[in-house]
Amino acid sequence: MLARWTPAFPAFYAAIAIPAGAWVASAKVWPCERWRWLAHAVLGVGLLASGCANIDFYFHRYYADPESLRSERYKRAQRVYEVQTMQSRYMASVGSNYRVVVVGQSPYPYDADMTRYLVQGQEYITFSNPQDQSSLAPVTGKGLVFLFFPGTEQYRESVRERYRNGTDDEVRNPMGRHLFYTYVVAPGK
Repeated sequence: MLARWTPAFPAFYAAIAIPAGAWVASAKVWPCERWRWLAHAVLGVGLLASGCANIDFYFHRYYADPESLRSERYKRAQRVYEVQTMQSRYMASVGSNYRVVVVGQSPYPYDADMTRYLVQGQEYITFSNPQDQSSLAPVTGKGLVFLFFPGTEQYRESVRERYRNGTDDEVRNPMGRHLFYTYVVAPGK
């Protein structure tokens, strides 16, 4: 549990900062002003690169396997986060020229903030009962991506019939476990 490590964060930060600070402080005794400036620049670029790498890892590649947890309560919570994260990453991967339609009642809350961070200008639509709703009006230059979470697979065929020329796929977690199905209709079709 990360929360148990929180009180130790200052010690970790100090352990990281001490060698970097000592290296920069040692640059003060270097005879050439140019080398001192270079030491500061190298440290700044290194810290910036480390920060960018951490942000990229957290938002694009990080994966916490729910099955590795012992508590059932934590496993259930982590499964929700897992699907939210994979949904946001999938939506970002298709890009802003698609409208995303969640079909049926999703058991997973939509994380608009994370998705907005990953992709700008993407429309999110819920189709709670596609058999009772009229078809979506086409938008020039925008395709459709339908997401079918567990328990909503029965709507896949009716969506395929209503929106032809699409492609079926599924999204799995990094461990290979099925999370949800997709149906993608490219822009202009």
